[in-house]
Amino acid sequence: MKVLSIDLDYIMSPVIELYNNLWFDQNPTLRWQRLFDKTHFKESHFYIDQGNLLYCFNTYLKGLRHCDSVTFGYDHDAILYTLRDCKDIELINIDHHDDVFGGDFLKSSSSDESAYRKEYNAVMNHGKVHEGNWGCWLGGTGKLKSFVWIGNEGSRNKSRNKYNEQVVPNYLNVEKENYEFEDYNFDHIFICLSPQYIPKQHWHYFAMFISTFEEMTGKDAIIHTEKFQFHTNLDRVHNEILHQCSNGR
Repeated sequence: MKVLSIDLDYIMSPVIELYNNLWFDQNPTLRWQRLFDKTHFKESHFYIDQGNLLYCFNTYLKGLRHCDSVTFGYDHDAILYTLRDCKDIELINIDHHDDVFGGDFLKSSSSDESAYRKEYNAVMNHGKVHEGNWGCWLGGTGKLKSFVWIGNEGSRNKSRNKYNEQVVPNYLNVEKENYEFEDYNFDHIFICLSPQYIPKQHWHYFAMFISTFEEMTGKDAIIHTEKFQFHTNLDRVHNEILHQCSNGR
């Protein structure tokens, strides 16, 4: 199964590392309000890479010629609503972040290796899946055949490629200038906004991708507003409750 995934935070490459971890909040409008209130940033500071935008949009258009199975989401873990029951996935992810590991335990661990081992165990044993580590879940559950991350040269996530390779089969990190698509015959396309990383003045690009899909296919877009993370957080609790209920009958 060939899948194209595009995270629009990729277009923020000129400035994203300046604010990447500042005042982060799962609520995107609150995150941006706090960032503007607590720092020197103004809206004019958040400009995009026009080349990256055109690259995403042109790749998307080429994929739409062959594929009308497209879903949209606000956070990247929403891709798992489609991929959780798939296998032999050949995934190409255009993204500023690797999305294999989120770095959840970096501050509390003695080493990077220990931190990523803890995160892997949390993902696999406790369902701690979110927008930053859905790739780890796909790799750990044996659903991936390959994972290509087309990222920005300045992404700090490149430093954990050696750990990503241990979790994801046939892992490759490359910049767009050094990657050539074999074809654009995708079985599924996923587009996400990542509004925590893209300020409001650029959210209209997400609407542009949605409108293009609807105009070209005549279909209504499927837009996931819920995070897959919130379902996996309670999966084990729910299964235990169902088990207890069945034993009581």
